[in-house]
This record gives sequence, structure tokens and C-alpha cells, in this order.
Amino acid sequence: MDDLDRWGPTRRPNGKARDLTPKQLELADELHMRAAAIRLASDGELSIREAVDLAAVQLGLEAPQTVTEPGDES
Repeated sequence: MDDLDRWGPTRRPNGKARDLTPKQLELADELHMRAAAIRLASDGELSIREAVDLAAVQLGLEAPQTVTEPGDES
């Protein structure tokens, strides 16, 4: 068993969680979709954690996409 597996998800006191920004929510959704697809493609041979790890690596390897706002000429 991996040492990190024995630690469950961390929670803030009294169940309070901070709100995510729209960009963070978008990234979390993308990570979730990729991890689900990877796990499905593995026919159950990967754990959820392994699928999330692989999805995170995929996202990290992609070139960041920058959006230039109109009037944002530095």
C-alpha cells in the first residue's frame, strides 16, 4: 500500500470549503473528464488515483493556452 493512500482526503474544519475560481472549476472539470476517460479505457486496471495522476500529467504536458483580451496590449 502506498504511504499516501492511508491519508484520506483533507477537509477544512466544520466542513467549510473555499470557493473555487471559474478557472479552477474549469481545470477541475477537465481533469475529472480526462481521468474518467483514462480509467474507462483501462478496463478497470487503473485505480481512480492512477487515472487522475495520468490526467494531471497530460494536462501539465500541454502547452498553456493564453487568451488575449481586447485592449490588453502590453
